[in-house]
Formats: sequence, C-alpha cells, structure tokens
Amino acid sequence: MNRNAIDMTDGTPLKLLTVFTVPALAGNLLNQVYSITDSIIVGRVLGQTSLAAIGVCMPVVLLTSTMVIGVNIGVGIIMSQSFGRHDLKTMRHVLANSMYLAFAISLITAVVGYPLTVPILKVMGTPAGPMKEAAEYMHIMFVTTIFPMLYYLFNNAFRGMGDSMTALYCLIVSVGANVILDILFVAKLGLGVAGSAWATALSQFLSVIFAVTMLNLRYKEMRLAKEDFRFDRGLIARITSIAVPVAVQSGFNNLGNIIVQSCINGFGEAVMAAYTAASRIGTLALMPVENVGNSLSVYAGQNFGAGKKERIPMGVRAAWIMDFAVSAVLAAVLLLSGNKLVSLFLQNPAPEILSTASRYLLIAAVPGIFNGIMCIYQQTLRGIDKTNASVAGGFMQLGTKVITAVIGAYVLKNLDIVWLAWPLSFIAGTIYPLTVYKKWEKTADRSESEI
Repeated sequence: MNRNAIDMTDGTPLKLLTVFTVPALAGNLLNQVYSITDSIIVGRVLGQTSLAAIGVCMPVVLLTSTMVIGVNIGVGIIMSQSFGRHDLKTMRHVLANSMYLAFAISLITAVVGYPLTVPILKVMGTPAGPMKEAAEYMHIMFVTTIFPMLYYLFNNAFRGMGDSMTALYCLIVSVGANVILDILFVAKLGLGVAGSAWATALSQFLSVIFAVTMLNLRYKEMRLAKEDFRFDRGLIARITSIAVPVAVQSGFNNLGNIIVQSCINGFGEAVMAAYTAASRIGTLALMPVENVGNSLSVYAGQNFGAGKKERIPMGVRAAWIMDFAVSAVLAAVLLLSGNKLVSLFLQNPAPEILSTASRYLLIAAVPGIFNGIMCIYQQTLRGIDKTNASVAGGFMQLGTKVITAVIGAYVLKNLDIVWLAWPLSFIAGTIYPLTVYKKWEKTADRSESEI
C-alpha cells in the first residue's frame, strides 16, 4: 500500500487525526475556492445581479447533489472499514460498482432537473433580474452532474484509504483549472454566468482524469480489473443502505436551504447579494471544524472494521481539542476581518450590503464551535454503522433551521432571527447523535471489559 495511506488503527489519535485532517482540510478549503472564485469573478466583473443569480442557484444545485453525497459517503465508509481489515479485493469491488450508481444518478438528475429549472426558481420567489442567468447556470450544472459525481467518488476512495494527500492533489488540479477557466470564460470571453458554470464542470472533469491516473500509478494493488466490475447486487444494496439515509438527510437539508434562501429572497436583491458573499465566507470558516468531524468517520470506520472499538472514544476526545482550538481562531478572524473579506466580492459594495453581511457572519458563523461538535458525533456514528442515528440528528438540525428562518422572515420580519437559524440548528443536530453515541460507548466499554 502507498506510504500516503494512513492506518488509523494504531498510534496516537490526536496525531493521526491531525496528520489526516490537515491535507483533507486544505483540500476542502480549496474545494470551496470553486464557489468563492465564481462569486468573486462574477461579482466584480458582472455585478450584483449576476452574483445574486449564482447565490440563488446554490441550494438547488446542492439538492440535486444529494445522491452524489450519499453514494460517496457510503463508498468512503465501506472502503475505510475494508481498509481496516486489509481487504483490498472488497475495496476494488466497491469502487468499480459505485461507478454504476454514479452514471445512473447523473442521468436521472439531468433528465429530471433540466426541464424543472425555471419552475423551481419561480417557486423560490427569484426576482426577475437574476432569473435568466440563474436558469442558465442551473441548466449547465444539471447536464454535467457526472463530473462532480466521479470527482467526489475518487476523492472519497482516497480518503477511505487514509490518503488525504492524494485527494488534496486532485483538488489542487481542479481548483487551479477552475480559476484559469473562470478568468478565461467570464472575464476574457464574456460568457457570463454560464461561463462560470462551464468552468466548474470542466475543472472537475480534469480532476477525474488526474485521479484515475494517480490511482493507477500510486496504488498498483487498487488497479481495477474486469472481475472488479462484476455487478454485485448485494454490494450495491449495502452502498445504497448507507447512501439512501444520508441522501435523504442531505436532500431534506438542501430543501431546507431552498426554503431559507426563499426567506432571504423576500428581503430584496441587496440582501441576496450580501448573503451570497457572506455565506461563502461563513462556509469557508466552518469548513475546518466540519473537516475534523469528517476525518472521524474515516478514523472510526477503520477502527470499527479492525475490531478496535476502544480507540474510537479516544479519537472523539482528540477531535474535541482540535474543534475548540480551530473555532477560537476562526471566530477571531471573522470578528476582525469580516467586512474586508466581503468587500472582495463586489466593487464599492453599498453600506447596506456590508452591514447585512457583517450581521450574518457574527450570528451564523462566529459560533462555529457548535457546528464542530455536531459534526463530531454525527460523523462518528456513520463510521460505526449507525448512519440512521446520524441522519435523525440531521433532521433535527434541518427542522430547527427552517422553523427559525421562517419565523424570522415571515412572522417577525427580522433578518437577525433568520441568521440565528444556523447556531440553533447546530445545537439541535447534536442532541440525539450525542445520546446514541454515549449509549454505544458504554456498550463498547462493557464488551472490552468482558474480553
């Protein structure tokens, strides 16, 4: 096995999680450069209306990606558990069969999503100004779903093997290509918002090519052969049993984001533009603590697969330390530099936009530690085959977020209450997963004491 693959079944959990999380975090931060690059270039070159068009698309694009997310999480969990058992044959078989799901889901997404684009945007209350450009952006994203599907598939395959470095290299290729193509298509060729969508899709395609090459060069034992592509209903069913609950959770979560976006749309185009810019920064700020949680799913999966359950609570405690340290630093950055970061997205932004964005960052993003705690327990449950409990926590998070946003927008007509939906949802999403994990931890401790 390649030296970049990290075996998390032996060694100090804090060190292992740090070594794995740092490149994985760098990768996920680079991944966010997609949306940030799009937003900065579109906002500064094309203006406020185009920036609002991209912003209104994001919840819908994420909603269509739910099975993409579900399948890739399912593949990553099974591969990490197989890696813990050193079962390379199963790992190859999982990767090959997951491609069947990837192509099927991509086809369904394109066929169903394309004709529904404009009706969806109308239901969301999208203003006339951004409507045309938003529809163009979404049409392109629907027909190119296969590229992010395969892109995340290989990314999670590398992560499942504990190799966050190769996943990082793939992301560097994708992000570098995205920046170059964004500048070419939007700033130079004048293709508008559609050019931004094509830049993202083509950059992901280039990353897939690079990932396949790296897999074959670095992991000779993972080279896919004809027998690996044997259609395995049982394996597909196992991937699906993990993917469907996660996809349902993710789907409802993104449906909730559409509802929240609709609440925000009602406050006007300036607020939409402010939210688009601030949410990009907020997402970037929350990414590190989310990545710590995501790393725990790999750590827990490997140790669960290896039968070393006693190491999982050690990893959870290490994640808490990382969460507190990272959250404190990021909260300080947002408080001190939030307005300066928002100013990157628009030339001479109006005071209303800066004020709105600043309030969002203060209320929704600064309390990021709650998001980190939620991710720790939800992701750990996925690694120990308790996906349904993790999903239940996700639904509690979703319900709290939607209810709070709706009350803030339509009952109290107060944006600060809408922004409060984020930290309240993080707290709600932690309660049930934490309870289930604590019960499992006691069971695991009793099992170990009996051995």
